[in-house]
Amino acid sequence: MNEPQEKIILPLSKDQKRNKIYHSFLNKCRHSETTVDDIIQMGHSLMRKEKCHPHFFGSNSLLETAHYLALFSLKLPYQVNPSQDLGLKLTEAQALDVIHLFEKRISKKIPVEYITQEAWYLGNKFYVNENVLVPRSIMNTRFMEFLKEIKWENNRVLDLCTGSGCIGITLALLEPNIKVDLVDVSTPALEVARVNINNYGLQNRVQCLQSNLFENIHEKYDLIITNPPYVSTKEYNSSPLEFKNEPKIALESGVEGLDLIHQILAKARYHLNTHGKLIAEVGVMGAKRLKKRYPKLAFKWFKYRKPTGKVSWFAMDCLFSCEAKDLDLLIVDNNSAAI
Repeated sequence: MNEPQEKIILPLSKDQKRNKIYHSFLNKCRHSETTVDDIIQMGHSLMRKEKCHPHFFGSNSLLETAHYLALFSLKLPYQVNPSQDLGLKLTEAQALDVIHLFEKRISKKIPVEYITQEAWYLGNKFYVNENVLVPRSIMNTRFMEFLKEIKWENNRVLDLCTGSGCIGITLALLEPNIKVDLVDVSTPALEVARVNINNYGLQNRVQCLQSNLFENIHEKYDLIITNPPYVSTKEYNSSPLEFKNEPKIALESGVEGLDLIHQILAKARYHLNTHGKLIAEVGVMGAKRLKKRYPKLAFKWFKYRKPTGKVSWFAMDCLFSCEAKDLDLLIVDNNSAAI
C-alpha cells in the first residue's frame, strides 16, 4: 500500500515570514469565512511592514493601494469609500489571485499601475506599462483654466515629453476643437500613447510624433504643454524603488534637474504662435532653481492644487506658464544660462 504523500506547499514569496502569512490566510479561506476586507487589511499591513512607498496612488495611501489591487483582481468596481463589496466572502482561489498581485507590489516595489496596466487621470482611464511614467501630473486640476486663457489661432496643441499621452489626450477630450501632437523621444512610450488615442477614438485629432524635444517638430502651436523630466541626479539616486521602476529617462534631468527645461525655454518660442503660451510642470525644487536662474523672465507661477480645487496654505510653486512674447526676450548662451 502506498504511503500518503505530504502536501506540497508552493512558495508564494521568497520571504519566509510573508510566505507563512499568505498560507495562513489561504488556510482560513478553506476552513472559515474570510472577506474582501480581510485580505485588504492583510495586504495593507504587509505593505506598511515592508516600507512600500505609496507612489502617489490615490490620496497617497497604501490602504488605497491594497484596496485597488484586491478589487481589480476580483473584478469588482473600485470605490475609495467602504462599500458592501468589502463584506463579500472570498474563495481560496480568489484570495490566491489577490495575493499574487500583493506580492508583486511588495517584493519588487512595482507601482500599482504597472501591475494593473491601467491608470486614472482626471477621471479618464489610460493604458500604461513600464515604458511610460505613471500619470500623475498635478497640472490636471487647472486644465480648464489653462484652456480658457489661450488665445486660439490655429487650435493646435503640442504635448511635449508625452509618455502615455494622458495630458494631451485629456485636453483633447475637454476641448473638441483642438488638434494635439503627442511628442516623445521614446518609441516604446509612443506605442503606449497610440493605444490610448485609439481607445478614445481620437485618431482624427491626436497624433504621435517621435522627436528629441523639438528636433523633428516643424509646426507652430497655440499651446505647448509639458511635464518633462525635472528630477536632479542626486534626488533620483536617493528615490524609493517604486520610482526606479519607472523609466529613468522620464524622471532624471541632470545635476539640477533642469537640463531639458533649459532646452525647452530656449527653443519653445520658435514653435509658438504670436500669442502662444508655454506651460510646464517643474516641481518645487525646479521652481526655486528656475526663479534664481531666470530672474527677469515673466513666469506666472502656480501652486499645487488638490483635486477638490483647493490650494493648501503650505502649497508651493511647482508649475508655470509663459507667454511667447516673453520667451522672445529670453537670450540663452551655449550653456543654457540666462545672460
